[in-house]
Amino acid sequence: MKMLLAAAWAVILTFSTSSRADLYLELGFENGGDELIGTNTGEEISAGGGLKFAGGIQNPLNDEGTASLRLAVGYLFDNINADNGEADIDTLTFDVTYLMNSGPHSFGVGPTIHLAPEYTDNVAGFPPLRVEFDDAIGLVLQYGYHPVPGFEIGFRFSDIEYENNGDSLDASSFGVFISNGF
Repeated sequence: MKMLLAAAWAVILTFSTSSRADLYLELGFENGGDELIGTNTGEEISAGGGLKFAGGIQNPLNDEGTASLRLAVGYLFDNINADNGEADIDTLTFDVTYLMNSGPHSFGVGPTIHLAPEYTDNVAGFPPLRVEFDDAIGLVLQYGYHPVPGFEIGFRFSDIEYENNGDSLDASSFGVFISNGF
């Protein structure tokens, strides 16, 4: 897993040496996937949901600015704290997104890799649980709107499954994000 993360950063650093590449930062919220645990107050953790922080680079692929490539490494996580215990899920993400730009709109598609997804809970009356899922590869589709240059508001759909010992969970999600994308 550390090798994949190091490789991801190596790719980002390689592309960032281009004089046209810009730093990319993102904050997002995702919701979806199979429910892992819930409380009697309605809180829940799902396999694909949570808060996401990401950073990387975005590089225009042509002089017109109608196409670009975004490479981002992120951290997706969610947790619940209740009177009788706590639970959380987290994963490192690596997204490669090809973007087609038209005016203030961008449409993107590409693979997402979730490295070392892990779920843990510690609930009173039950033994502690820790599930380490296999690394997973999925697909991302997204739309971004740029009201001003250097600011993006967008929607994302991720289609991905987590597996552990032959069992699989749907970790697909819908999300919203803000970024400094161009």
